[in-house]
Amino acid sequence: MMLSRSCQLAAAAALLSLAVIPLAGSSQQTTGRGWWRNESIVKDLGLTTDQTARINTIFETTMPELRQDREELERLEAKLSRMIQDERMDEASLARQIDRVEMARANGNKTRSLMLLRMYRVLTREQRTRFDQISKQWAAPAAGRSPLPGSPPAANPGNNQQQQAPATPAPAPSDSQRRPG
Repeated sequence: MMLSRSCQLAAAAALLSLAVIPLAGSSQQTTGRGWWRNESIVKDLGLTTDQTARINTIFETTMPELRQDREELERLEAKLSRMIQDERMDEASLARQIDRVEMARANGNKTRSLMLLRMYRVLTREQRTRFDQISKQWAAPAAGRSPLPGSPPAANPGNNQQQQAPATPAPAPSDSQRRPG
């Protein structure tokens, strides 16, 4: 039972992540973005004003930490990129910097996953089920449309454990990931 609950939480994190990923590296105001602000999704899920407010509060209170995590990751990646270009740099020093980069990436993913878990827990069981259905509709390749900002992303529902577990979406590539070393 514990494994299935873990799979469900992983699915929830994947489902809710689209609402956050574009904003995690952004310093812009967050007003107007997020699936819980989309009127048709709110209506379809039957979200109450209280639920919407609680989800929004979770999002808004976590965003400063996510931004800080993103800035730290970008700083460490930029340093790694400079180190890679330095022909005098030894492999052990590069390995230590890679460890720092990956630890920062993991910290940001942990912060985001915990936020998404808190958001998902605001939904009732019925709303979670419906949210999973909506997400599958948006992900359907036959639909021939790309998801709108703030719309639910694709994910494997928690009750379909035979398929591979959903992956947490990777953050936007940093400078060191976009450019060759």
